[in-house]
Amino acid sequence: MKAFQSEAMKWTQSVFVILVLASQCGVAKASMHTTSGSSVFLGVSDPFSASENKNYPPPTTAANKSLVKTSNPKMAQLVHTSLITHYGKSACPCVGIDNLPGVSGATLDDHHVEYTLEAGASCAAWDDGLHPACESGGATWCKQKWCYVDPCNCNIDILPKMTQMQVGGKTGVTFKGMPAYWSYATCGGIDYYTSSMSKDACVMQKDAYKCSQNPKCAWDGKRCGGKEAVTSCIERTTLDPITYGEEDCRCVGLGRNGGPGRAYMYINEHTRVKYPPEVGATCKAWEADVHPDCLAGGSRPSWCDQKWCFVDPCKCKASVPPKVVMEANSYMKFQGKTAYWSYATCGSTDTWSSSGAGQYCVNQKSEAACTSMKKCGWTGKECMGIALAEICAVQEATGILGMESGLERSGIFMALLIAIAATMS
Repeated sequence: MKAFQSEAMKWTQSVFVILVLASQCGVAKASMHTTSGSSVFLGVSDPFSASENKNYPPPTTAANKSLVKTSNPKMAQLVHTSLITHYGKSACPCVGIDNLPGVSGATLDDHHVEYTLEAGASCAAWDDGLHPACESGGATWCKQKWCYVDPCNCNIDILPKMTQMQVGGKTGVTFKGMPAYWSYATCGGIDYYTSSMSKDACVMQKDAYKCSQNPKCAWDGKRCGGKEAVTSCIERTTLDPITYGEEDCRCVGLGRNGGPGRAYMYINEHTRVKYPPEVGATCKAWEADVHPDCLAGGSRPSWCDQKWCFVDPCKCKASVPPKVVMEANSYMKFQGKTAYWSYATCGSTDTWSSSGAGQYCVNQKSEAACTSMKKCGWTGKECMGIALAEICAVQEATGILGMESGLERSGIFMALLIAIAATMS
């Protein structure tokens, strides 16, 4: 009886602390602001509207940094599978580079459409005001939030669906060499789109026979889904590392199959240049045809011909750790963390970062210099991106998506998280 009362008291304390935290932070409707104006969201609220996401340069994405260690596996599992963040559920996180400035064009539902390059990299009603069917109010699905996900890393009840975007008869959006998949469910949205706009979609085939009639579909014993999502993820292990990076550090940008569009990134503190819309999605010498120093006559910098791509810092085991983007591009995010890139995964050598001493964490040689840059963290020996220094280990241990915010070093905020963890220990 005493044991039961003790456990009940612990859960009562947990609920109390969580409610206090919710009221302080505005879990459902509000946000916690830092002096820099960024916010931390701990619940299902979407920090930015679709219109705000189209600003260039984009605003810094606000998301919570999930660093709570807990010895209560039920609570960890609940958070892992149920908490909906700006980047979806931990069990099925969004993919793609959020806040990447630019646009791309494709054919969708027999219409030519243009979406921002960050569309689908976080949870938002991306079709609202952009898809022709969503003009002047539009259909019910226009207001639903969705994002692109990795079908091989999506463990929720509702299977993701394959994109219908086309470019010259080819898939208009790809991820790791496969057609991109999207999900409303991971964002807490409801998929009204499929039944009204894609009646031939795999998920609409209700038995094994009908499913087998579509070469893009496969039956998993209970339901019909995209063939790649159901049967072909094992093929990921055989992707060409020259194109998609080493197996233990794959490229994570969204490909566009050569479709029209443009991206913009800074090459130093002041200059921003135009890149192809699929920049960083595969291993390529992306600066070779766009950087002024590579286009000028005469001797070219060695980095002009070195290949690189964007990578997930928490899933990159390359011999050389990936590097976080330069300070001027630090608004770009992948799953709530500042974007990272790697030359090593593409078999190349990084001679680029040494040219921007004040722009990269790796060039900061003291703790003071390191921590003065909000995207960096000091490991005790060296300066690295804050995801590598602080977040990834906790994410791997808990399975809960870890994110950056403006409050990484806020004593009050971390104290609240520690208080929650203590009540569940």
